[in-house]
Amino acid sequence: MTHDTLLQELHTLADAGADSLLAQTHAPLLRFDAKEPFFPLAVGYTIFRSAAKSPSSKFSIDPEGGIAIEYAVWWDWEIQHLYELEHVWVYLDANGTLAKVEASAHGTKYPMLRPDDTLPLENGRVTVYSEPGKHGFVPVAQSFESFAGHIITCCSERAGEDNILTSNPFGAAAFGNPTAFEHRLARRYMQRLAFTPTFDFNRIFDLRDVPFLTWDKLQTWIPRRINWWREQLPQRVPHLRLICLDSGDTLVDEATEVKNGDVTQHASLIPGAADMVRGLQAAGYRLALVADGPVATFENVLRQQYGLWDAFSAFAISETVGVEKPDTRMFHAALNAFDIPQGDYDRVVMVGNNLERDIKGANALGLISVWISWSPRRSHIPADASEVPDHTIATPLELLDLLEKIELSLPQINQDAT
Repeated sequence: MTHDTLLQELHTLADAGADSLLAQTHAPLLRFDAKEPFFPLAVGYTIFRSAAKSPSSKFSIDPEGGIAIEYAVWWDWEIQHLYELEHVWVYLDANGTLAKVEASAHGTKYPMLRPDDTLPLENGRVTVYSEPGKHGFVPVAQSFESFAGHIITCCSERAGEDNILTSNPFGAAAFGNPTAFEHRLARRYMQRLAFTPTFDFNRIFDLRDVPFLTWDKLQTWIPRRINWWREQLPQRVPHLRLICLDSGDTLVDEATEVKNGDVTQHASLIPGAADMVRGLQAAGYRLALVADGPVATFENVLRQQYGLWDAFSAFAISETVGVEKPDTRMFHAALNAFDIPQGDYDRVVMVGNNLERDIKGANALGLISVWISWSPRRSHIPADASEVPDHTIATPLELLDLLEKIELSLPQINQDAT
């Protein structure tokens, strides 16, 4: 289903009955930061004429003899995770006069009152302020002053840290368990939209401008929307297609190898190597082992000793391929295992310790070359330009941060901050 089709469906689901008209009549205005990247897509409303549990939140709502209107405001994104739902409650007394306003912020329901105890009205319309990036509501902009530093941090260096939200009200069970790859791409999407708030709330958003649906209809639509985003992320978010890793002095400390003929029986890993491989796996990177030597060597150490073999989805090992690095056939064996076209070679990373073999071979194909300088057993001086790495790290664990920087520096495919 296309983006336009899903959004059009919101309009077909909207109704024009008396309750919808009542909800739209009293719909609030939202004030957003001048740099806010995310705006609401829809409102799921519920009318309370007697006390009852909210169908879209954890709160109980008591109209106190009048009418309470619940606005469940839907965003596709907030700055730290995929999907966002915040609430405003407008209370009318028995005469239909505005009596009280409440709104949600960070899982809590707060009264919306200005410092002088008046309701937050602008030209007769309820108006609340949306926290930059995070969207929790307050009655006046000054309410953000006490935690402005936290807001700035969330919108900048902590952008995307919650990935695809799987907690209530739409947990993983409602739309399927996201993969590590999907979580990473969601995080990268938000990181690319990171910003520093101005705290100038000059952007006014009228909730009447988005479709109004009964909550049950919006609730049914939301999981499909989340799954749509999961399908779209690989097409919209630039990402690395493959990480190729050497073994000797990249993962395994060659000085500790105990051999039987040409085959290593056991060896120690470089400090941090196991955590690096598991970290890459947890982040959803596809891994290929591209290494010179007998297959049994790598099975003995990576499979039998350390249980890392299954982290790799492909193996280009010289004994099987029939050549050694820097012969490009070694790298092609890994690339072809994933059907990576030549146009995407610049989104493949090769990590190795040997300038003459790993770096030269990767550079020859236009891969992103990363040299790990941990070992004293190989030259640290490139023989010529063909051996100059694109990036250098000293220890395995540095690779995780480096890959994040590389991904975020890739050219944008299609940025849509809906």
